[in-house]
Amino acid sequence: MSDDIENFRLAMRRVASTVNVISICVEGRPMGITATAMSALSMDPASLLVCINQAASLHGSLADVSHFCVNVLHRSQEGMARMFADSRQHALRFTEGWTVDCERAPRLMEAQASILCRRTDQHRFGTHSIFIGVVEEVAVRDDVDPLVYLNGFYGEVAA
Repeated sequence: MSDDIENFRLAMRRVASTVNVISICVEGRPMGITATAMSALSMDPASLLVCINQAASLHGSLADVSHFCVNVLHRSQEGMARMFADSRQHALRFTEGWTVDCERAPRLMEAQASILCRRTDQHRFGTHSIFIGVVEEVAVRDDVDPLVYLNGFYGEVAA
């Protein structure tokens, strides 16, 4: 690995990111993945983007669905982040705490925030794809205490 790539990796480990579960429904089956690469894109129209590795199991399906949900995890949901990051726990992912009817993307009921988006665009770049969604529905939790990821560890924001 070149020094530039390694130095970039080290630099990115110093950027705190909120932890999210991106969820979709494909042919009546809920799917999800833990992701930190999410950002607001525009307020008018309200929209955001998520970046997903092209090798991720969710990637191909996300490219084919009309909607996705960004579930911003609360500090108390580190276990959820770990579960959705571990393919061995696939069967446990949507067993409790979710609204799953597969008419819409699944929503984590106690998430810090859940943002349902209509997928409008996709761009491939390097190892990832950027998926853009227009916000259609938002649910927020009253207390503000997001789960963050920094330098390879889960943590919290100190006020």
